[in-house]
Amino acid sequence: MIARIAAHIRKELLLLLRDRAGLALLFVMPVCLVVIMAVVQDAPFRDFSDRQVKVLFADHDGGVVGQRIREKLERSATFTIADGSGMDADGFRESIRRGEHQVGVIVPHNASAVFDARSTAALEGIFAPADSSTGPLDSANVQLVIDPAVKHALRQLAHASITAILAELASERLLEDMHASLEEMNGDSMPPLSIAEPFIGVRQEMAARELAGDRVAYDSTQHNVPAWTVFAMFFTVVLLGGNMVKERSSGRMLRLLTMPGGTAERITGRISAYLLVCVAQGVLLLLVGIWLLPLIGLPRLRTTGPDALLLLLLAAIVVALAATSFGVLVGAACRTQQQSAVLGSTFVVIMSAIGGIWVPLYVMPPAMQGVGRVSPLHWSLEAFNVPLLREGDLGELLPCLVPLLIFSAVCIAISVVAERSASYR
Repeated sequence: MIARIAAHIRKELLLLLRDRAGLALLFVMPVCLVVIMAVVQDAPFRDFSDRQVKVLFADHDGGVVGQRIREKLERSATFTIADGSGMDADGFRESIRRGEHQVGVIVPHNASAVFDARSTAALEGIFAPADSSTGPLDSANVQLVIDPAVKHALRQLAHASITAILAELASERLLEDMHASLEEMNGDSMPPLSIAEPFIGVRQEMAARELAGDRVAYDSTQHNVPAWTVFAMFFTVVLLGGNMVKERSSGRMLRLLTMPGGTAERITGRISAYLLVCVAQGVLLLLVGIWLLPLIGLPRLRTTGPDALLLLLLAAIVVALAATSFGVLVGAACRTQQQSAVLGSTFVVIMSAIGGIWVPLYVMPPAMQGVGRVSPLHWSLEAFNVPLLREGDLGELLPCLVPLLIFSAVCIAISVVAERSASYR
């Protein structure tokens, strides 16, 4: 039996080696997908601090408020400042609308006067509440003009940054005024009042161990390499299913039926042959992530050592088994090569779209997340993420592999029945 299965494996590999277009589909296309998608998605996966948001700044105030806001924005690595003070209101807004700048900041002409008045009123309310004026105070608002094409997260970033700058400026001014009032009341000099650091700090850390001095980060490489590896493995359905249909339509199946062995042996041989192909795809794309992508300025695919590589190999084998089992199912169920190609590729595209291959699952609506967890491509991607991102062990990997093994078993069982029926059509 082993010799017959080995013969089927050799047959499938020979057919594949003679199909140059098929080899390009299996190996060249995934490399191009990984490189192109990693480049395209690099900016969205980067922090906003790496994007250098373009800000058009118009200071109509000319006082401390406008000066301090501009200083703070220029010190931030997030924003690139361009001066728009000499532009009229229509030209300023038109520049933002056309996308020449993502954010426009307008400091009104009375901002510093309003700031001084409100600071004085706040101080009087503390030290001389009986003498403080109860009349209405003037107000002023720093205006943000946002490019309509800018995403909500960047709008929130710009708003939060300006709000934090104004809050810091108000706190500093209030401490300065309180210091001056206390010195006047005591008739003696005092050390300046200041808050060197927040009373309660914030410390951020990743839930995984440190990797060579860098924390694990979900960048475009860490997403696209495993994601498109999974896609490439499942896309073998086009060749595998097509070869099975061609085998029946060309009459080769009749010759195979005259040989010793059964349907299970033929399916085992096909799965084993394409299992080797899928593992080779995984190794190739892993090397692309480690060696090729850094050469074009993208982040390097990070791995954690021999243990992670062994888990990656195990994940690749199980994912390849699920992919090839699906390919065999499509090939056994379809009657023409056109049906096989269209049905197989369509199902792979749909399952990849809902399974988190194109975009991460966590950014989808809750209903789509529930649907996406049914996709075998979701579990395949999770299986790769366990050693690549989460630094998980075998115990954490197994819950991702079990659904894939069940999916493979179901596909193989249906394929055996469908193959036996199709062989005698």
